[in-house]
Amino acid sequence: MRKVAAEYPVLQSARLQLRPFALADGAEVNRLVGDEAVASTLVAVQYPYNEDMARRWITQHQASYDTGGALNFAVEERDSQVLVGFIGLGGNEHRAGMGYWYGRPFWGQGYATEAGRTSVAFAFAELGLVRLEASHLKDNLASGRALQKMGMSHQGRRAHYVPKWDAYCDKEEYAISREDYWRLRAARPDIYRYERLVPST
Repeated sequence: MRKVAAEYPVLQSARLQLRPFALADGAEVNRLVGDEAVASTLVAVQYPYNEDMARRWITQHQASYDTGGALNFAVEERDSQVLVGFIGLGGNEHRAGMGYWYGRPFWGQGYATEAGRTSVAFAFAELGLVRLEASHLKDNLASGRALQKMGMSHQGRRAHYVPKWDAYCDKEEYAISREDYWRLRAARPDIYRYERLVPST
């Protein structure tokens, strides 16, 4: 993906702010992702999880942005500034994937959908992508509902495709095209509204 600016972008939606992670977030990342109920839904996360893993993950983000435009956003509540989860985008100039997780105390509040719509809008409006993809393990039905609410459509299932701990799991695949995004946005511009903050000088 292309970098939109030298500075890491910060995005705001109605309730949320998407910002770069800081090393100070390590303990809270560990607390949220170290919950077995969260880790069990994520392909790339080991369990048990610890703060050193969180800090190593965070330290990779700036380099990933500088070399390939990859974005790893900390998702926090705007009012409280409490960290609730993560959403990331990575790929090439035309096609990218989305990944995310949210702490268990914040499930069921629509945060995945809201941050996802913000990221979808940013991907097509400012990154110039042609296609954005995402997936979830078959049993994570809430994630599938969130992807549909972002505007993604189901592309199919890959059986026994994803190695997860001691088993291979089915993966449900979703995607949204640039054309589909602009059609959806024309019908409901309010749900894709966001603001990109300009760094102070």
